[in-house]
Amino acid sequence: MKVTVLEPSGYCAGVELAIRLAIKTKVDNASKNVVVLGMLVHNQDSLKALEKYNIKTIFKENSSLEELVDELKVPSIVILTAHGHSKSLEEKLIKNGHKIVDATCPFVQKSMDEINADISKRKDVFYIGIKNHPEANAALSLGKNVHLIDLKNPSIPKINSDSPTVISQTTLAESEVQSIIDQIKVLYKNAKIIKGICNASTLRQQAILSLDKSVDKLYVVGGLNSNNSKTLFNLAKTTYPNLNVELIQNADDIKEKDLKGLSHIAISSGASTPIEVIDQIKNKLLN
Repeated sequence: MKVTVLEPSGYCAGVELAIRLAIKTKVDNASKNVVVLGMLVHNQDSLKALEKYNIKTIFKENSSLEELVDELKVPSIVILTAHGHSKSLEEKLIKNGHKIVDATCPFVQKSMDEINADISKRKDVFYIGIKNHPEANAALSLGKNVHLIDLKNPSIPKINSDSPTVISQTTLAESEVQSIIDQIKVLYKNAKIIKGICNASTLRQQAILSLDKSVDKLYVVGGLNSNNSKTLFNLAKTTYPNLNVELIQNADDIKEKDLKGLSHIAISSGASTPIEVIDQIKNKLLN
């Protein structure tokens, strides 16, 4: 059996930076309570690795980050996730006696800076993203002039200006975003389009679009709540409707019965998937 790992694989630069920062923070503050507010990255294997350093993750599916602050009963060093956050969250943490370590991905921060620059000029910003995703929530918190266009239920806002700024969440599919941009341009011919999708997401999508025709099964490896992993999975399913495509978290999800008769398996991975997990999957398939 042939096994191909699609590149890039392993952590993107932003995820690697966030994880290194979290570990360094704990090493430098061994006797203090160090926690991550929210999911540092959307991958369970990555979060388990943090637990080995006694870094606790404070997260509840239906609770806002502001609500989670109230669960911190002692002054702590609080690491804020790679997805960005609101200024009001920082203010609440400081008011409650906590110290902040900001692990926002540099590319996400670049998007936030672009939004801030335009809303400071009183421009309207159309943000293409997923409702309630932490990155989208961070963007919307920047001001009332930031309008969400939900990827799953897109509706173009009506505004007085004919030249809104348009930017997207960093982990979306290029084709889906472009479809919405095309609709916006019909209504707002002078719209200013800013690339929001990060290079790590774009390169992974391009690798799937260039998949070798001999591949008869594709594993997409990533957290089940990782948007960039879901984007890769959906892109593969849409592009290759007859291909056997499966989204898995790690090697434990591979079933021997699903490998019978296969000659070429490809492995794609989300930007927060550890390279160790990919290696374990490759070894299991080859052995």
